Amino acid sequence: MDLAAEGRAWRAAHPPRPPSDTPEVVFVIPLISKARAHDWARVCRTLADTLASLRAQTSPAWRALVCCQDRPEGIAFDDTVSFLPFERPDEVSPETVTKFDNHAKKTQMILHLAKTHGGDGYLFQLDADDMLHPELVAHMVGDNNGAGYLIPKGYMMHAETRALAYLGPKRLRYPFANRFDRECGSSSAIRFDFRDGDACLEPIRKRGKHKEIADHMAAYGFEMTEVPFPAALYVIGHGENMRQRRGKMGAKERYLRRNRLSKGDDRAARAAFGLAEEIR
Repeated sequence: MDLAAEGRAWRAAHPPRPPSDTPEVVFVIPLISKARAHDWARVCRTLADTLASLRAQTSPAWRALVCCQDRPEGIAFDDTVSFLPFERPDEVSPETVTKFDNHAKKTQMILHLAKTHGGDGYLFQLDADDMLHPELVAHMVGDNNGAGYLIPKGYMMHAETRALAYLGPKRLRYPFANRFDRECGSSSAIRFDFRDGDACLEPIRKRGKHKEIADHMAAYGFEMTEVPFPAALYVIGHGENMRQRRGKMGAKERYLRRNRLSKGDDRAARAAFGLAEEIR
């Protein structure tokens, strides 16, 4: 059975309920283990920046799960941001140094959510080095489309220089640009509804890679809506990204150089995300 047929069969067996009036955005954040990290202190600082962008959300209708073999240091966990120990011990080898067990960690967090939530909302897969616009949660829970959200516009930022590049549909000013959701995995909020059990796990499991999510969710009847403003920062160049470890950051760095923000766009982006000036 192909995905479209699976989606139709699932939808027929599980007609969706209208979204509740109290949706919640749940961020699942897989974190590299201390054993695999080149610089564990840097990993923890980068995670702190990501969580600060969540703490800065203007809507309180969110929570976050961080999953790792090791409890990150310097992070204030509470009822809103919680730590979920990864259930399998790490296996460090020359091969795993350039691999990430993020899919298994996401699966553990999603199953934990299915057991503990009991409500509905939107599941956001967030990398532990990216940052979000402070109005993103407010936009999603205010619109509350019952289908999910996709981020087509945002920015790329170099962790060391703080230089910014445009990510989004091609524009006259940025003719070589690519959409944010094509470049960065922190770009989608998938519908979940545990009010009547865990049937929604099937489309979540079939979501595919980040470039496939919109099409895969549409096969299950969830036509995701695009967020209308630049809603996220894709952070590169901090030394712990797996693409960088594999020596494949050249394309990202070229992209940043070719799509650097104009002065006006740069000022607007830094103001929106509360960023410091570029380091020169």
